Amino acid sequence: MRVDRASLSRYLSLKLHAAGPATSQVQGNRRSAEKGRGVEFAEYRAYDPGDDIRLVDWNVYLRFGVALVKQFTEERSLSLRVCVDTSESMAFGEPRKADHAAQIAAALAMVALGQREPVTLICAGGDGPALRARAVNTGQMGDLVSVLERAEPKGRSPLRDQLTAQLGGNRSDMLVLITDLLVEDDEREAILRVCAASSHRTILVHVLGEDELDPSFEEVARVVDAETGQEIVLPPGARAAYADALEEWLGAIEERCKKLGITYVRAPTHMDLETVMNRAMPQGRVVEHRTGGLR
Repeated sequence: MRVDRASLSRYLSLKLHAAGPATSQVQGNRRSAEKGRGVEFAEYRAYDPGDDIRLVDWNVYLRFGVALVKQFTEERSLSLRVCVDTSESMAFGEPRKADHAAQIAAALAMVALGQREPVTLICAGGDGPALRARAVNTGQMGDLVSVLERAEPKGRSPLRDQLTAQLGGNRSDMLVLITDLLVEDDEREAILRVCAASSHRTILVHVLGEDELDPSFEEVARVVDAETGQEIVLPPGARAAYADALEEWLGAIEERCKKLGITYVRAPTHMDLETVMNRAMPQGRVVEHRTGGLR
């Protein structure tokens, strides 16, 4: 897949939107649920032998004769996992859906790494095993981009199975799945459920080509399904029927995401990366400007 490396630095002015406390083990500047050494006071607890006596509140001890230890909110980083669909249907369109997805994935990774938020990248759904890389700072951004550039959309391996194997039992703070979601209904449901269960917050970035959203039916008598190879004869009034079916399909996906607590972001290939990152993602509360607010 193709990635424009030179364009990525412009998104360092963004940061991931935190929907809850950070759970990563990497130190950062976000609130976490962990108590320990930090800047912001959280609560007291009873002194236990072996505790650092420097944490004892001696004013309380002198007044009440009770040894209490001050606890502080530890600051951690958000953990981000970005999953890119590399199944065969992602090879279509101009620009290719796969290249558009790779560029979005790289931009989101840069946003996270700019704040030293750990990122795990997974490319799954194509032939062969899934590709995977991890980075914790911008100096390792090249490792992620290299994986994206090595991945190519081909084959029809079950995306659900590869995601299940890659995501494992650990939950990340944020998981972003970038896909066209051109699968059967039961497979789609399974994919969404796997992702929703694997993260405290899941985002579906839906990537479709312009020719899929608004195809030309002029002088076309039949089409071939890219995934199955089945030839489909187009009846009269196919354009209107297609538009109605597409609207119903998109609406069903968005509604299902809402019920599963998944943030739905539409990012068609004719939407340039600048618009995706500075409009669609902030509107979906996926990223925000460091100075705050939408732009």
